[in-house]
Amino acid sequence: MTAQSSGNKFLRVLGIILLSLAVLMTLLGGIGTTCVAFAAEKFGGSMAKLAPVKPIFQALVVISIAAGIFGLLATIRLARGRRGVINQVLAFLVVAGAASAVQYYYSLTLRGSTAPNNVRLYVTVLALVAMLIYRLPGMWDKVGYERAGGSGKGAGLAGGAALCLCGAITLTTPLWAGPTHMVDGFNTVEVLGWQLLVLGSAQLLGGIGLLIAPLVRRGEVVAKVESI
Repeated sequence: MTAQSSGNKFLRVLGIILLSLAVLMTLLGGIGTTCVAFAAEKFGGSMAKLAPVKPIFQALVVISIAAGIFGLLATIRLARGRRGVINQVLAFLVVAGAASAVQYYYSLTLRGSTAPNNVRLYVTVLALVAMLIYRLPGMWDKVGYERAGGSGKGAGLAGGAALCLCGAITLTTPLWAGPTHMVDGFNTVEVLGWQLLVLGSAQLLGGIGLLIAPLVRRGEVVAKVESI
């Protein structure tokens, strides 16, 4: 493998990881905002200040979850090399970024704090910028997303790495999101404790499976060759 092909493979994997993170943060953001969107006044403190804009946050919840599901399907198709899917990817990133930006604005102006939605916004914008750069004619041919599905190379590695990273982030959500979700000493993220555990574990195991699958197949091939 040449240095150029290694660099192209790295860019392909990096793009899938950034896109997967944007999908994960969009889904977590939509689900995590549900409590405030429908019962902001019950949480007191700065969260209660969002009560006047609950209808807007309710719409953002629906948009974010729908966009996250759409983005997940688009990411899978991109990793498999489906032609033309980049337009779906860009549409997801624009909608998800806009939803996050609206939530960022109201959280900043009413609460004086944007965390952890600010992380979601930054990741989504970063993924959008990366995909726009990749979409440039010269870069698009080098990254070769539309060739990944045909050859099968890169898709498993990119998907496995992305799933492992997303699984780790999901499992540790109570830790990194907890400081901004404390109400009367209670970490409200824990309300979704078992859901996050199941989702994160499934992502982590799925990612590990994708990463070791080539090794397993290679071992089977070697065993067949040696048995001849």
